[in-house]
Amino acid sequence: MAEPSQTERFVRADAPKKRETSRGLYWLLLVPFLGVLFPWVYNADSPELFGIPFFWWYQMAWVPVSAVLTILVYRSTTARER
Repeated sequence: MAEPSQTERFVRADAPKKRETSRGLYWLLLVPFLGVLFPWVYNADSPELFGIPFFWWYQMAWVPVSAVLTILVYRSTTARER
């Protein structure tokens, strides 16, 4: 039995296949960036949420929003095998 060659031994796993969709969904990834890009817009103490100034909770609110948008774009642009 022949030993596998160097290229056969180290075969890379296939990358997820991309769906053929418009690239418009990728623009959603800019929304969180633009939401925190201009701090002078949200640099305020009020309104407070559970005693946390607006400046802080506004930024922290973008964390789950960013995660949801990233998941949405990934699932919409990557074909899943079933």
